[in-house]
Amino acid sequence: MSILCLSSDGTLVEKLRTLYGKGEVRIVADVAELVPQELRNSEALIVDLKSNEISESRDLPLPIIALAEIPTFKEALALLQRGVRSYGNRHMLETNLQLAIQSAKNGQIWFPPEIISQLIAMVGPVHSVSLNNALLSSLSGREKEVATFVGEGLSNQEIADKMFVSLRTVKAHLTSIYNKTGLRNRLELGISLKNPPQR
Repeated sequence: MSILCLSSDGTLVEKLRTLYGKGEVRIVADVAELVPQELRNSEALIVDLKSNEISESRDLPLPIIALAEIPTFKEALALLQRGVRSYGNRHMLETNLQLAIQSAKNGQIWFPPEIISQLIAMVGPVHSVSLNNALLSSLSGREKEVATFVGEGLSNQEIADKMFVSLRTVKAHLTSIYNKTGLRNRLELGISLKNPPQR
């Protein structure tokens, strides 16, 4: 299985080849020219938004990772509505690029933390009664505190600062929260806190 890349950025292409191997990264000029079998035999499509766009009507059978020079919240919303699973800076670190691709392949969403925080905040205020629901009942007091801050749209660093703990501790709490609740990421957690339990 290969990764398709719609980009002429040599640095990006080299990062992908370092991560997945030269033979596993296929550079394409236009996705419309690919035959269905090529699409089926690919794991993901990376689109460099510098010289390409993702049309609203395009229905591709593989996850899309969109990369921009400078990611914006407005562009993130538009791409999310078009089915893009991951979005970030074209020059992100290899580890983040790999996470973005893996998240998209797993059907999850990967966006820059500040955009995720804005998406969570956009849904509305956290309902305190929702902290009593079955979803969060298995959490410790500190985990509930972290979950509440995520629901307020705070970044990991902001949570660490408020709780007077290290960033590593916040990440450990989040991992535990995801394991206990079955939620996959901070967006799912934040949105679950925005919806009060049904009576």
